[in-house]
Amino acid sequence: MKRRYTRSQRQQLKKFRTLGVLIFAAVMAIGAFIGLLFFVRPKKSTVEKRMLAKFPSFTITSFLDGSYFEDVSLWYSDTYPMRDKLVSADQSLKKLYGIQLGTQVVGGNAKGDEIPDVDKSAVTATPDDAGKATTESTTEVTTEDPEIGLPASLTSKNKQDATTESGSVQTVDPPDSKAMDKAFQKQLQDNLYVKDGSAYSLYYFVQDSATEYIDAINNAAAQLSGQTNVYDILVPNNSGVLLSDDELDKLGGSDQKQAIEYYYGMMNGVKTVDIFDTLKAHKDEYIFFRTDHHWTADGAYYAYEDFCKTKGITAIPRDKRKTDTFKGFLGSFYSTLQNSDMKNNPDTIYAYEPIGTNDMTYWNEDGSEQKWNVIMDVNGWDKGTMYSTFVGGDTPMAVIENPNVTDGSSCVVMKESYGNAFIPFLVDHYSKIYIIDYRYSQVNILDFVKSKKVNDFICINNISLIGDKDVAATISSLLH
Repeated sequence: MKRRYTRSQRQQLKKFRTLGVLIFAAVMAIGAFIGLLFFVRPKKSTVEKRMLAKFPSFTITSFLDGSYFEDVSLWYSDTYPMRDKLVSADQSLKKLYGIQLGTQVVGGNAKGDEIPDVDKSAVTATPDDAGKATTESTTEVTTEDPEIGLPASLTSKNKQDATTESGSVQTVDPPDSKAMDKAFQKQLQDNLYVKDGSAYSLYYFVQDSATEYIDAINNAAAQLSGQTNVYDILVPNNSGVLLSDDELDKLGGSDQKQAIEYYYGMMNGVKTVDIFDTLKAHKDEYIFFRTDHHWTADGAYYAYEDFCKTKGITAIPRDKRKTDTFKGFLGSFYSTLQNSDMKNNPDTIYAYEPIGTNDMTYWNEDGSEQKWNVIMDVNGWDKGTMYSTFVGGDTPMAVIENPNVTDGSSCVVMKESYGNAFIPFLVDHYSKIYIIDYRYSQVNILDFVKSKKVNDFICINNISLIGDKDVAATISSLLH
């Protein structure tokens, strides 16, 4: 039977409906007004730990194929005012959905390729023709600042120690930072096992990416043969080191030890540093963070010891170095999960300063120069950014000069953020260290290494990140 309303009830319902429409319209109007505040749009997300999308440059090609408007739409949504507060509010709201278990799997729907046996007959050892870059995006420019190898239009006026003989370097189109951020999210954040206030990244082997990475490192070794030693250090995820075999079998994913052995078995002329067993032997120590995907400086130290053994030098003990302590670190896992157990038990960063010098210089993406410290005091910084205590965080190019090492030795380190905690231990073994983060560099790294005539070229990468096709392609373009 249909319910009947009195006149007064109908009038009351009409008022409520009108009020609802007015409130909705007001919220929409306020949202639209805020969205038009172009001058207060953020450039970086502290919550998500990434640079936000930039307003696209207009070109006829992008206008005609529609990509210009897609990029404008992405910029508009990605840089909405008060974005971090809205993201945090959304994450807090999700906590109210129900009881959160102490153990859970986030994502985990991926499937890795089968890891093949090592086939040395398939190893590529012949360098590209005359060391020329093979990608169409590569162009040759003359630099006024050969010390760091960045195009003159992007560098500061600091032109000391110009050592490149020809004064020319190869530059490539800068990597797509959005693709790099997406790769990081996909490889390290989307497949997590959460247990007792800690998160563990699962690993999935990707054959095509592995082949591209191996070929790039082999090409670098072949071209640098007789001039520079090429070292490769693959860092496993925390899951492969810290979790039991039973847990890993239940969770699925690929065998990290087997994958690393495949990578190294397919390399030729490369000094490989297999750190998996070493880290496994120290799994009861604090070698990985609980709230972040990175390893700690102690984990990096054990890798440094293995590197020294491979290189034939003596590692400097940690107790010979000044130790800095930074409490309250809440890293990338916490930012993704907003896990209350993590918040109540944050990480502590222990950083070990070099003996010879703690000074360094880095260059931003716009070429501006910044004097910095190898280990920076990050007390008082945002809890999510404290990993940047190591070598200034993620910058395209950095240089460390140690006046106490006078033998003229030098190296180039090609890295992503896993390399940051490792590099401070190298400082007391080289007169000069060049640091290149391939995710943000415009320099053809192979040409740069050749021009500097360094003793060692050290590649240090997380095994999951190089498994992404965009990352592997970027490394390949910079090493050909």
